[in-house]
Amino acid sequence: MWLNQRTVDAIRLMAELSARWPKAVKAAELAAITGITFLNVQKTAHALSRAGLIEAERGRYGGLRLVRAADEMKVAEIVRAFEPADCPVNFLAADQSRDPVSRLIFRAHRGFFQPLEETTLADIEPRALAVQPAVRSTKVA
Repeated sequence: MWLNQRTVDAIRLMAELSARWPKAVKAAELAAITGITFLNVQKTAHALSRAGLIEAERGRYGGLRLVRAADEMKVAEIVRAFEPADCPVNFLAADQSRDPVSRLIFRAHRGFFQPLEETTLADIEPRALAVQPAVRSTKVA
């Protein structure tokens, strides 16, 4: 299971916007920070805006910003906006099948998408990741 590149780009853009919320960020700045082309930033931002996840303001002091705080937005909201309607993330809440194969596939999809449902943008914003201590493994001899 995987997500398309546009979905991954949208998650990256939203994470960057969350680090600067409530300030607006220019599309050109987002392109420079993320390495996503300016044209793809514009296309992705347009789709995010249509989905009601960001707002765009034109002009000298305009830019892109989240419509609400990062700790109130789940990564799954972004995924639902970009993945096709028949994508498993869109039916996770409706496990109605009695067929064992369908139930198995449903559980596999749920296992893949569950972390997206549980993770907020605040959990993955760049400054939050930079502050977290590195996890070290310890060996027992």
